[in-house]
Amino acid sequence: MKLRFGIVILGLVAACALAAIVTLVIQEHGRTRETAPRVLTYEELSGSVFTPPAGDPFRAPKVRILQAPDFPGAIAIWGSTGRDTRGHIWFGFSACCDGGSARLYEFDPQSDIWRDHGAVTDQLKAMGSYRQGEGQIKIHSRIVPAGDGRLYFVSTDEEGEKEDGSALPRWGSHLWSIDPESGKWRHVMSAPEGLIAVAGVGRYVYALGYWNHILYQYDTLSDATKRREIGSVGGHVSRNLISDARGHVFVPRVRRGADGSLSASLVELDSDLRERAVTPLDAYLGKGAVENNPGITGLAYIRDGRIVFLTSRGFLYAIDLVDPNEPDGPRKVQALGQMYPDGERYAASLFSLGDDVSVAAVFGGQRGYEWVVMNLRLGISTAFSIDTKELKGVLLYGSIARDNSGRAYTVGWYSIPRGKGPLVLQIEP
Repeated sequence: MKLRFGIVILGLVAACALAAIVTLVIQEHGRTRETAPRVLTYEELSGSVFTPPAGDPFRAPKVRILQAPDFPGAIAIWGSTGRDTRGHIWFGFSACCDGGSARLYEFDPQSDIWRDHGAVTDQLKAMGSYRQGEGQIKIHSRIVPAGDGRLYFVSTDEEGEKEDGSALPRWGSHLWSIDPESGKWRHVMSAPEGLIAVAGVGRYVYALGYWNHILYQYDTLSDATKRREIGSVGGHVSRNLISDARGHVFVPRVRRGADGSLSASLVELDSDLRERAVTPLDAYLGKGAVENNPGITGLAYIRDGRIVFLTSRGFLYAIDLVDPNEPDGPRKVQALGQMYPDGERYAASLFSLGDDVSVAAVFGGQRGYEWVVMNLRLGISTAFSIDTKELKGVLLYGSIARDNSGRAYTVGWYSIPRGKGPLVLQIEP
């Protein structure tokens, strides 16, 4: 299938400008302190790297398995990756077992040094909000930079939840932020739902919770929160949602018709959480139980302002440029087709390779995991094997995060003597 994006206008009426001036409003000990304006680029706000690979991206990548930190109960990294403005890569490590706690880590690619930023439950204890026996075993979301210079992510528990969507996790969830320089955490809000995904490009941070796709918005300037139900069925929840530089957010909605059939769409909401557009996603659901469908598994911001995303079935969509005649209007969503050369395949992640045409994704299947590179302009893709060095039981996730050298980070778990353990792959295109 040949992909046609048309002509890119002015390099982007751009993600609403490739630079955004943001006034920082920081809540400290209940008081508001306003700092001097700071200029953040679109690259920084989206957590992206717009430096293309030094050579031809249509080659087999170099893969390095990082020696990930370990702690009692550590089990996986469920796609929880992000980067700060220094190019350090951040990871949320999830734990097993009721009453356990996820931990946050920072990795400096230049020095190969890891820094432990602590456990979620320790933060709850420090703020006097810990409940006896409480667990927060997952940091599942991406770790997202915002216009206030902080990184945002969510933690959640799974104790008592029902996979058919009939019961929430006992301990609920929390939205957190951290100052990447000082390492100081801040508790933003709690929610009864299991918050699983975070998005944001600037002022607004969005979190998606289950069940029924509950959307939360946090305003980093006013410190206000809003909540809206988007809609889903049973135990289905998308692992990602998408936001743009205008503060618009794109969330999947799944509905069941009177005849029992399922349909999916992408709902665009503006920063007031008003619905602006609903686009059918015909390639979203696929076969099998809806509870087993992870929805949007990969997304990437393109340098010119487009946004591309993958469903778990490997189908690629694009959110087109903002209309210069209607800068706060809805954006068109295009169905681009299967990204894997041989058709439908499980898609684990997606990365922009820095220019306006090249993206890469990790796909899984009977032949193991593969690195698939696509030229969006030509609609041509090529698959290369990912060498996982004889590791067993590998499962991968993770999008967007690349370091200053352009290396991508995909994460998950693999088999170890105690069962499963966190896995980090550094992929050089």
